[in-house]
Amino acid sequence: MPIEAIGIVGSGTEAVVLAHTLAQRGAQVRLFDLFRDNLRAASARIEWALRRENRPDLAKLIEPVQETAKLAGADMIIEAEILQPENRAAFISKIAQKAGPGCIIAVKCGVEPVTPLFDGLETPERFMGINFHPPLKSNRLAEIVRPSAASDVALEACVKLARDMGKTTVLAHDNPGVIVERLRRPFLLAAFSLLESGKGLVHQIDDAVKTAGGLPQGPFEMADYIGIDRDFQAAAAIYKLLGKPDRLKPSAVEDRLVQYGQMGRRTTVGFYIYDEGAISGENPVLRDMVSYLGISPAPPERIFAKIMRSVADEARLLAAECMVSEFDIETAAKLAFGWPKGPLAFARELGDADAQHNRPMDQWGDAV
Repeated sequence: MPIEAIGIVGSGTEAVVLAHTLAQRGAQVRLFDLFRDNLRAASARIEWALRRENRPDLAKLIEPVQETAKLAGADMIIEAEILQPENRAAFISKIAQKAGPGCIIAVKCGVEPVTPLFDGLETPERFMGINFHPPLKSNRLAEIVRPSAASDVALEACVKLARDMGKTTVLAHDNPGVIVERLRRPFLLAAFSLLESGKGLVHQIDDAVKTAGGLPQGPFEMADYIGIDRDFQAAAAIYKLLGKPDRLKPSAVEDRLVQYGQMGRRTTVGFYIYDEGAISGENPVLRDMVSYLGISPAPPERIFAKIMRSVADEARLLAAECMVSEFDIETAAKLAFGWPKGPLAFARELGDADAQHNRPMDQWGDAV
């Protein structure tokens, strides 16, 4: 089905970039928010961007609205922002009713499954999940989540829309963490475990994965960038939703940093200290939190192998439990994290290197 009229729920950065991008492709867009000032700010940002592109005429394709009734007639509604988290299901139901039975509803996903939002609603076949990754303007990844009741028409419409926006799509069934957040858990948790066991300081572990694996960002840099509080919330939610497996137990160090109000880059202190957005030191509080901090540093290759094997193990579980293809797992990791290879490709290389030397494994799973 053609998608020509699109409603976007929210007025933050993701909503602004979506509206801007869709208008560039000729779509009619209605930007919905509960508050007028939010919509005015969003409209100003879009108009500014269009003027800089010498396309101010496209602003007429974007209409800010505050009434859900004005979303009627949309071919698709995208939830770019969760406006009412405490009453989200009822809000989604209201929007779906106003939009009409033929409208596809693509809700924001990433950590918690979205299927419970649709329980009991009519025409469940038109509900999908979609997750664009920040920064939305430059990141090419879009995770598409297909609930069990979703139709082929809804799936194809979401995939086509994302691809028309220049995105690379990966497909997953509805599950906690989808692909990216599920893979992020072992990447960070393995690093936290190494920190707590004295195998390296924060910067040594980050440097290890960058030098040994060619990754653009270490796990502690990633946690600080996301926000330690947000990462801990995601970790706790996925841990609970998957039945509290030991391998995904949230980090006590992250929890304590949250209690101290040290959330990462946006508070200028997390695992690192930041000065005007740049790292200027490691957080000295970690010496009080971690008893064996840095007492027995491991070589970079061992650190990288330990972390990446943990991610690969989780990737295999994800593929088996949720029928996610290896190609989509590898694609998601490369695009979301900027890795040169996916975790399964890295794991094969690590295994091949060990096999070539016919060496036994130690308790780390590394050759000795």
